Amino acid sequence: MIHVCSLSKVEETVTRTGAERLLSLLAAGTEVTRPASIARENHLHLVMHDIAVAQEGMTMPGEEHVRSLLDFARRWDRARPLVVHCYAGISRSTASAYIIAAALAPQRCEVELAETLRALSPT
Repeated sequence: MIHVCSLSKVEETVTRTGAERLLSLLAAGTEVTRPASIARENHLHLVMHDIAVAQEGMTMPGEEHVRSLLDFARRWDRARPLVVHCYAGISRSTASAYIIAAALAPQRCEVELAETLRALSPT
């Protein structure tokens, strides 16, 4: 199971779900403390800004980020949950959860997957 949350809810979400993997999607300089229950090798921190158009001084999400995200997801045995978060828990994290879910279940209809994510998300 994949759980999406904001930076402020990481510790709580990891504890509540029993997650063993953590994906952080944050702008440079935004600190994240890896919960003690998450091993270093089970935490991927990708540095990017929440932008769709390149802007000076900001890191736009790109192909390298997606490759790292997919490599990390494919190493997940799915025995315990994965927590995905960005700063607000809305755009970068939800998009990443969608990418991971689609990649790990390629037979699943992408439209149905998107509808499911929207139905499950409080935002």
